[in-house]
Amino acid sequence: MRRILDLTGTSNVTALRLRLFAKVNKVPKGEWVIGRGWDQEGFTERRYPSRDDIDDLTRDNPVFLTRVCGHVALLNSVAMNQLGIDDGSTSEEGSVFEKDSRGRLTGIIKERAVEEALGEIRPWNDELIEADILAGEYEAAKNGLTSLHCILSSNYEQELKALLSLHAKGELALRYRIYLPVAGLEKLEEGESRQRVDDGMLKILGVKVYADGSLGARTAALREPYSDDPTNSGVLRYTGEELEEILRKADSLGKQVLIHAIGDAAVSQAIDAIESITRGKNERRHRIEHCSLCNGEMITRLKEAGIGVCVQPHFAISDTWALERLGEGRLRWLYPLKSLLKGGVTASGGSDAPVEPVNPILGMWAAMVGADYSPEERLDVHEALRLYTKNAALNGFDEGNLGEIREGFLADLTILDSDIRNIHPAMLRKVGVAATVVNGQVAYSYEGLP
Repeated sequence: MRRILDLTGTSNVTALRLRLFAKVNKVPKGEWVIGRGWDQEGFTERRYPSRDDIDDLTRDNPVFLTRVCGHVALLNSVAMNQLGIDDGSTSEEGSVFEKDSRGRLTGIIKERAVEEALGEIRPWNDELIEADILAGEYEAAKNGLTSLHCILSSNYEQELKALLSLHAKGELALRYRIYLPVAGLEKLEEGESRQRVDDGMLKILGVKVYADGSLGARTAALREPYSDDPTNSGVLRYTGEELEEILRKADSLGKQVLIHAIGDAAVSQAIDAIESITRGKNERRHRIEHCSLCNGEMITRLKEAGIGVCVQPHFAISDTWALERLGEGRLRWLYPLKSLLKGGVTASGGSDAPVEPVNPILGMWAAMVGADYSPEERLDVHEALRLYTKNAALNGFDEGNLGEIREGFLADLTILDSDIRNIHPAMLRKVGVAATVVNGQVAYSYEGLP
């Protein structure tokens, strides 16, 4: 959202403080200040910021600053007081409240605690959310996207209301495939909340559940401890039985479940749960988001169970700390794009925006360039393109209408300013979008185009 404080690229705690100070001086007293994008791996201090770093600047405003991955957040003392978080708050059931050596909360919360806290915050009204959706949609169209797999936040009821309102007014230019958080399953069970929007532009396909966290935050669930934190193996946010129950309920409602699983322990848990519910007939196309650390045995299981995945190739470029997190032995199976495709798994490409750039061209480039530690996983341009076209359509139940340019398919087209069929990877990232067409209508065109 445009109103969120951008903390991307802050190089130290002082830089974070400076941006926060500028923002706080522009908002009324008592108003929430929401920010995102800080990364302790890019700080010269190489540590998490704490509430003591920001409390002196923010005595009159509650502050919620999310790490770039979205799995960790920093709260100031005002925000903690408003949310009822105090030194008695304990880490349990997938929620982490970090404390210092004295047992005092640092202001850092992780995983489900982040999700639950965000669910209590309502900083913007319906009109502002609609404006932000349209602004985000323009950026997506500008980057050549015709369909969006749209993951709603814990504030999903207000966000869904805004999307439905814009759709009813005919103001949405792109296609939306919507996924609610797990809490939304209850709403899908209620008759009045089963509103069918099936004209091809906006569909509620299912829910997203977080099985673990992120590698950057060391909360992705690993089978073996982190190489740079031997006492820590990450966080599994649900038991296997709890994950199965979510899948069972969604499956009975005819809805798809996206399971966020990054670490190999979480990927294995996700496969177990889907196999248990579907018995090899994955008709709802329950899939795994990220599937970042996934070895050959797991790839075979994915294929046999008919489980698709959604990968984010740009992670391989961004995760500069991968070696220190996992050690050399595990790097071979980090982001195994080629192996997934060769193994017969339907792998589609995503950005995980705002974590990574929304531009699919940059995603294709990253898939072709890959990481130095696994050159065998690099894709050619045709494989990279398939991630964002044919395979993306298949993972979203659109394979009969979208993902290819052929007779009888819908007129969704991305027109590039260069021919990429035989392009060198180094040049691909420089390719621009000339026009984006959805349902035969121009959603975006470069200045000067008719």
